[in-house]
Amino acid sequence: MKNYDSLEAFKYGFLISEELPSNPEKLEGWSYNNLSNYHIYSHPSLKIQTIKTKYGHAVIIGDIFVAKGNKSIHKIINKLINKEDWDAFDKLSGRFAIFLISKSSAKVLHDPFGSRTIYYRQEESFGVSSHSTLLAEAFNESIDENAKSFIKLPEYAQRGTGYLPGDATMYKNIKLLVPNNYYDVCSRNTVRYWPRKPIKKTSFNKFLKECDEYFQNFNSYVNKHYSLLLGLTGGVDSRALIAGLNQSNSQIRLITWSGKRLPESEFPIVENMKSYLDLPHFYMDPSPIPDSENFQKYRNLASVSTGYSRGGSILTGHMSELNFLNNEVFVRGWGGEIIRGFYNRHNQHVSNSLSEDFFQYYKGGKLKNPSYEFESFTRQAIQGFISRGNYDKELFNIDVRDLYYWEQRMGTWGANMLNELDPVIYSLIGLNSRPLFEKAFGLKEDERLGKDIMINITKRYDVKLAKMGVVS
Repeated sequence: MKNYDSLEAFKYGFLISEELPSNPEKLEGWSYNNLSNYHIYSHPSLKIQTIKTKYGHAVIIGDIFVAKGNKSIHKIINKLINKEDWDAFDKLSGRFAIFLISKSSAKVLHDPFGSRTIYYRQEESFGVSSHSTLLAEAFNESIDENAKSFIKLPEYAQRGTGYLPGDATMYKNIKLLVPNNYYDVCSRNTVRYWPRKPIKKTSFNKFLKECDEYFQNFNSYVNKHYSLLLGLTGGVDSRALIAGLNQSNSQIRLITWSGKRLPESEFPIVENMKSYLDLPHFYMDPSPIPDSENFQKYRNLASVSTGYSRGGSILTGHMSELNFLNNEVFVRGWGGEIIRGFYNRHNQHVSNSLSEDFFQYYKGGKLKNPSYEFESFTRQAIQGFISRGNYDKELFNIDVRDLYYWEQRMGTWGANMLNELDPVIYSLIGLNSRPLFEKAFGLKEDERLGKDIMINITKRYDVKLAKMGVVS
């Protein structure tokens, strides 16, 4: 076991189990509750609420709000426990996990994006957690030597974006819950609950109205709880988010990661947007590695919080040196590439084999002749992901490339990047709504695929910002 403070490494985390942890000292200082003989541990900084209905209980962990419609969270949860009303549940957004307990069942599920990561034990007693390492060290789960060897392969670094394939973690007995699936505690299986019907064709105007409702509800929620830190880049996703959130009275600051992360061609565009928006803004260069005890501490905490799959984060180390406002949350512009079809645009490879396609998407274009070790581990992990992600179920007219990008790339790498930064600053996903994704999937290809869809969202709220040049 590593020498670290679990309250620092797993900030905003939780653990739920049916047996008491083997190593209770790992949860010293955590809040504790016992509900229906389940042990629930939560970080002191974490929002947690219990809703009791005549049909059962729901423990809501993290940030949750209604992204569509006017039904209350209580009514939605009541319908979910009583009738498994997934249509109502689809309208929720945030960064949350929900533990549902009724007389006949218990299940764990999360927000649409999967931004509140949920990890579960496959064998032995039931246990789920926000962090794979928290779960592993609470129950003496050992590191998977194959995974340990895999992340040391040169191909893993050459891919550029560090995340394990499929739903794999660094622990053989622990897997990541795939978005659009819930974990059934009684059967110890995952169950897919979306999609449930074909995606309807829609107009671009209806899609923009969906954006209006989402931003209105997102703004309404964050204005009550947070001040906002947003990334300012020359790309399209971040500016659409800024435009959508800057309509209200939100307290907003902007940050730009400079140095090697900001190409020279992008700098003038960032400067123009900065001047036009007239919001507090600062640059941070995450390139150098300072000889600082604080910097190294938070690099190490980032490694623990991501389950040792990414190493020490230089970015987290640098972010730890900044001064954040009270209740400031970093809202990342992710979700945009789900909307605009990342794999549809950048990797057109489609065969009759899901496992082959998913392997090619994970491998990416940079690796031409991966080693046997890389290919063997990746293919095995992807096969497990297909099974536990329930890709054998009816997917209707969903393009499986869109589903895989959402559920694997974003649900694994994107969500774990939030864990990586949590020890320094709490994060939310900017575009996280199943109705919004559904509307995007229902557009014509020439309306959806590519950068223009995000520029048109920006134009809806800020015409000048939409015209300030685009880099990515």
